[in-house]
Amino acid sequence: MTNNILKNAKKLKQADLKNIVGGIKGGKPDLSLCGCSCSGSVTGPEYCSQYIACPQVYNCKDI
Repeated sequence: MTNNILKNAKKLKQADLKNIVGGIKGGKPDLSLCGCSCSGSVTGPEYCSQYIACPQVYNCKDI
């Protein structure tokens, strides 16, 4: 299965790499806005789940 995925892949040239865009709009994300709820879910702006993960080892009555 892996061979089928890589069959159409091509190696990017240095010039192609400069044209790749994406990420958080406006520069670096403010990770201080991110946190964890007592149920172990990531809280904060949508991008937080891409940068942090919350442990599933505590619950609401531990707080």
